[in-house]
Amino acid sequence: MSMTAWLPSVLTRRRQLVGELRAATAARDARRLRRLLAPDVAVVVDAGEQDRTRIRVVRGVEDAALLLAYGLGAQRGREVVESPVNGRPGLLLSRDGRPTATIAVDVTAGLVSLVWVRLGATALRRGNTVLPVDGAAILRRS
Repeated sequence: MSMTAWLPSVLTRRRQLVGELRAATAARDARRLRRLLAPDVAVVVDAGEQDRTRIRVVRGVEDAALLLAYGLGAQRGREVVESPVNGRPGLLLSRDGRPTATIAVDVTAGLVSLVWVRLGATALRRGNTVLPVDGAAILRRS
């Protein structure tokens, strides 16, 4: 067995957990959210500004569940979809079709241990774009 044989199952479980998190927040199901969160979960909200005083941290299952249900819950004009963030399963929040936040999710022992919400169009403009070139694709940093 190779040293990385475990990786596909871990990534599959992580993707599954991110999907469950998205569904629970969309339904604003606090009970289901609490079951997905680690006891010491932290939600970091980064306003995306150069000034790091705009970063806020919420700790604990109850406060994190309330913040996630409110911040990511279903609302007209708001869409939350599963999308890779830094090469790992995560979420993308859009309002009226425009990306407004990326949500990175860390998992420890099968539970969500850290949710990092990065707000701001400036940060989101630095994403990756894949462009077709003569039948092949190249990656361009925008």
